[in-house]
Parts: sequence; C-alpha cells; structure tokens
Amino acid sequence: SFVGMVVLKICPDFLKHCSKYIKKRIVTITGTNGKSTTSGLIAHILETANQKVVHNLKGANMLTGVANVFALSVEPFKRFDYAVIESDEAYLTKLYDYMKSDYLVVTNLFRDQLDRYGEIDITMNILEEMMRKVPKMQIIVNGDDALSAYLAMDSGNPYVTYGISKPVIKSAANEIREGRFCKRCGEKLEYRFYHYSQLGDYYCPKCGFARPKPDFDAEDVKVGDQLSFCVEGKHIVANYKGFYNVHNILAD
Repeated sequence: SFVGMVVLKICPDFLKHCSKYIKKRIVTITGTNGKSTTSGLIAHILETANQKVVHNLKGANMLTGVANVFALSVEPFKRFDYAVIESDEAYLTKLYDYMKSDYLVVTNLFRDQLDRYGEIDITMNILEEMMRKVPKMQIIVNGDDALSAYLAMDSGNPYVTYGISKPVIKSAANEIREGRFCKRCGEKLEYRFYHYSQLGDYYCPKCGFARPKPDFDAEDVKVGDQLSFCVEGKHIVANYKGFYNVHNILAD
C-alpha cells in the first residue's frame, strides 16, 4: 500500500477522481470472511469475458490499498470496464465518501475479526451508515446469515439474496456466536437447521423476521475434493474445498 499512502498524502481526495476511469460498473465486496476469494472470482469471471478490470488483487483493502491499485493502474487515456474492490468493513463507508458503488456484495458478519472494532453492533452501525450513502446501490447478500440479511432488508436499497435452502452438513446450535437474537425486535431467533455458526434457516417467532427465499439457491450441493452444486439450472463444479466456499461462489 506504500504508493497509495504517498498518493493520499499528496492528494487526499485522489479516489474522488478515479470513478471517471471506469466505463461500466463499480463492484465492492465486504464482510468478515470470503472477501478475497469472492472478489477474485468476480474479477476472473469479468476478465474471462474480455472485460478490462481494475482490482485490488493482493487484498490491501483499506483506503491506502484501494488508492494504491488505482494509482498503479490508471493512465490519462486508459479506461477500465469494471472496478472490483474488496474493502474492509470499517473502511467501506469512507471509500463511499469518494467513490460510489453500483453493487455491494456482503459475504457474512462473524466475530473472528471484529476485535478491531469492538462489538458486532458497532460494525453493523458502520455498514448501515455506508448503505445510506449510496441508496441506489444494489446489494448482493448472503441470505443465510441473519445479520447480513437484516442489513440488506432494512437498508432501503434494492437487494438480491443467495443461499442454500437445504442442510448439507451437521452443525450444532451451540456453535452460534452471533445472530442469536433478532435485530428487529430482540427476540431469540429459532432455526430449522444450521449450516455453520449462525448461518442457516432462521426465523423470529415474535416479529416475523425470517430468512428470505434466495434469489440464487444452491441445490444438490456436494462437498469433498471438489465442490459442486446446481443453481438456476446450471451445474457448477469448482476446485475448492470447504463448504463455506459454496457461498463465496454463489455470490458471483
């Protein structure tokens, strides 16, 4: 991020001038886990379709890292079709002060990296503020995560969801660390099943908040040396291990 640090020192609003180098869309990706995998897949798909993409490939996802990739990529007469920007949760709202996004992918919200910001409610408040800054931005959200889905559903932004509607692996309820309680009314959430951690088929018995029916629903999920599943009539096979990568691939 060194070049980005220097650029922002010289020109603090440098990122405000970068959107003009993007001809089509700006896509941002945030969440606790899966940002780098998901953003890398999105960039790869676009590049395979012969689109010119600027992407913070190395995962430097604070303002200096985003400034770094633009400073090293843009030229006076060079234009890109897409920007694919992975961003740390807390820095995304700062990024939107300079650069508006057309799409935001939210992968999940877990505690394992939230010690930097305190309680998860603090991070959710930051993300709520961020979404209000770009009211027309479409959100692509992991509907299996009650926290991420709540943010999208209550944001006022247009949104679509992805998820897995049938249990694939056994996961005990005592694994839950976040999302135990409904963010709308405070009642304890009930679950029909869990995927892992707080991800699963949840509903609030008091106010009716519940897992949305996914717009993109993975079916016939197989895990092992390769992942495979069907979505919208297409059979997807990926050389990835780890059930969580089904969600990362679905986001793309």
